[in-house]
Parts: sequence; structure tokens; C-alpha cells
Amino acid sequence: MLLTYNFNSVLLIAITALFLGCSANEQGQPSAHVSGIITVADSVDASRDFSGIEVSIIQKDSAQSAADTLFYDVTDSTGNFRGTASFPENRFYTLRIDRNQRQLGQRSIALANGDSVRIEAELPGLQQTLSINSNEHKALDQYRRINRNYQRIVNYIQRGILKGDSARTELQKFGNLYWEVYNKQNGTLASRMAAADAINIYGSLDGNEMMQKLRQIQDNDALVSIAAQYGKRYLAEQKGLNHSLQYLDTLQSITQEPMASMNIQQERIKLLYDSARIDQAKTQLDDFKKQFENKQSVKDWVESIEYDLTYLSPGDTIPSFSFQDSGKQISRDSLLGTPYILEITLLSNRLYQNQYDRTFVIHNIYKNFGLEVVTIPLDQSQITVDAFFQERDKSWPVAPADAFERQSLIEKFNIRLVPTRFLVDRNGEIVRKYIGEEYQDVIQGIQTIIKTEEPAS
Repeated sequence: MLLTYNFNSVLLIAITALFLGCSANEQGQPSAHVSGIITVADSVDASRDFSGIEVSIIQKDSAQSAADTLFYDVTDSTGNFRGTASFPENRFYTLRIDRNQRQLGQRSIALANGDSVRIEAELPGLQQTLSINSNEHKALDQYRRINRNYQRIVNYIQRGILKGDSARTELQKFGNLYWEVYNKQNGTLASRMAAADAINIYGSLDGNEMMQKLRQIQDNDALVSIAAQYGKRYLAEQKGLNHSLQYLDTLQSITQEPMASMNIQQERIKLLYDSARIDQAKTQLDDFKKQFENKQSVKDWVESIEYDLTYLSPGDTIPSFSFQDSGKQISRDSLLGTPYILEITLLSNRLYQNQYDRTFVIHNIYKNFGLEVVTIPLDQSQITVDAFFQERDKSWPVAPADAFERQSLIEKFNIRLVPTRFLVDRNGEIVRKYIGEEYQDVIQGIQTIIKTEEPAS
């Protein structure tokens, strides 16, 4: 299944950590009290009988898996419903509202052990009238208020309205605000998401401050995955691979949570892969598969990293591709002798749009060294592609929307998240694969393939 980054790019990292929340406690599976009222407007139904509206909370971890029902009740004549939701861990699930065998709407809902959740809505207009109140959702409201303002600041920075010290001051302020949510809403899902956002901001400003914050959260099983992801990257860049591996070993020795331990092992395998230690990565992946062979939740990840290790490792030849752009043939063979970034994405993807200005700047700087950018959109409408570049400068080759069979392209390049990019050297060999936010590391990769070369004339 193809996933996309949207809304807040760091949110995906945080949600991964949320799976490490509260596992079954000593009394049994975590649970929360759920109640509420759903009514129908007089203009639709003047009978004032609100019975028969089905309210369910489900868990569906992949497109292929069956949905597990965690809560189900049907409204009485007054529209009221109540009951207990039982769930495997504190995290987000899906709330569904149905009537007369027709789904009326759905919404993400946060469940935490011991919480009380109140749901209210009026039909029609479910999406506008639906409200969810709980301790978890109050914390989420605080987080979202800060996040909306932060996204506005990010937009100002990307557009050049905020620069230099002013931009740094604003980023530091929001890093502190997120960290305050983490501390004040301790234990909530919002707290963990805020910690992830704060770490991301601190990492962009001051690696030492980021590491200090990571050391404060590294003994929290719900957040150790964030410590592993950000800490390993920073230490690998600053002190080398062995130091980064030692850091992951330290985290592994701290955690007592099986899921956290599993995620640290995944980060270790990815680090070895990104560092071109392919044989070591394969060996550790084999051990990982034996250890977690019965865990369905990691099956997709194992298949993905195994494919990358086999066909898309650093040093492997990039898979073939070919398309026409403005009458010129662009292909793997035509680009031999040219280093380039190959990006495969949905142009409608929010993260890609946010990163576009950075790509434009990178291209302007490094095209003097012969670096090219090549974009293959996954959007299926040429109208979408044309509209995207009507608002932006098109400075490099872009494939038409119908240039490739979409599913075949996704499988060949193992696209699980977008945007996905490949840095390719002059010999047509992969330097590294970058997924989503990993793109921030691309400068280091570019410098490894051009540092000994003179700028192109």
C-alpha cells in the first residue's frame, strides 16, 4: 500500500512511537468509557426518534487486514449510547458512524487506558458537528493550536518572509512550546507527538541541544523510537557509524518494552543499509525475521527493506526508466555521466510541496557541478502536473502523468512512502535512497559525489 506524508511530516514518526504506548496492564487489556449522543435535525426527521445510529471504533492496521471492532453500540430513541472500548494500546483508532447500512462518516479518535470519551454529533453535517471530548482530546487540542501556528511560521520561512536570526528565534520558540506540551501533558498521545516535533526543531537548530532532549526521553518506551531515529542520524554524521551503532546498543539496553526493542533493531538495520554495510544489514535482518516471524505488524516493513537490500542498495544500478520531456529523451542511459536526484512522488503531496523550494535551491547551487533533478509524478492526471508547475518554475525534466504504469513503477522502485528520492552518481549507481524527511540529509550525500570534482563549465 502506498502511503503519503501529509499535515505534519513529523507526525508519522510520532504515530510510530504511539504504538509503544500503554500495553496491557496487570488488570487486563486497556479500556476507556465511551458515551455520547447523536441527534437528527428536524429538517431531515421530525419524528424525534434518534434510534438505530451505529457507533463503532475499529482498528485496521493495513488495507489487507480485517478490521477489529473495539467498541460498538446503537443509539436509543433519545440518541444516547454508551459502553466500554477495549483496545491493545494507547493510540489513534477509527470512529465510524453508520445508519441504515450506510456509512455517514469517520474520524480519528484517541483512546487511552482509563480515559472517558464523550462523542456528540447531529445529522446531517456529521463532519461539521462531530465533537470528541476526553483528556486525550483536550491535550490534542492544545497541541493542534500550537501546530497550526508553527505551520504558518514554517510557511513564512519557506517563502523567505522570515530569515536568519528571526527565523531561528521563531523556531526556537516553537521548539520550547512543543516541549512544554510534552512535559505538561505527560503520558498523552499529544505529549508524544509534541516531543517528536520539538526534537525535530531542536535538531534543525542545535544538534547538541537535541541530544540533551533525547537523553531526557530515551528511558521512555513510548519515545525511544524517536531517540533512536534522530540520535542515530546525528551521531552518524558527527562521530561516525560505529559511534551511532553504540548509541543504538545503549538504547537497546535501556528499554524493557518488546515493541521498543524491535523498533531499535529496525533503526539499526536501516542505518547499516544507508551506510552501505549491506552484508551486515542482511545478517541482522535475518536475525530480526527469526525473532519476529510471527509478528504480522512488521511483515510489510521486512518485505520492503529486504527488497531494498537486494535490488536498491548503495552501489546497485538504478532501475531503468525512460520518458519524453519537451521532445527530449530522459532515461537511465541518457543520464550516464550525470549525477542526479530521481524523485518519485505525488505532486499533490503536502510534504513534497513544502520541500520543493529546497530542491529548487539545491538544484541551482549544484547544477554548477553537473547535478540534475528528475521528477516522476505518480499523479494520474496531466492537469494536476501542469497546474503544479503553473505556480512554480520548472527547472528540470518532469515525466508526463501517463509516462509509466503506476503500479509497476511503485513496485520496481519499492515506493512505500512519498516522496521517495534516489541520489544517483555519474555511473548510474545508487548513492542512497531518501524517504520523506530523510531528504534533509541529501546535501551530505551530494557532497560525497562531487567534493573531488570541479564545477561543470
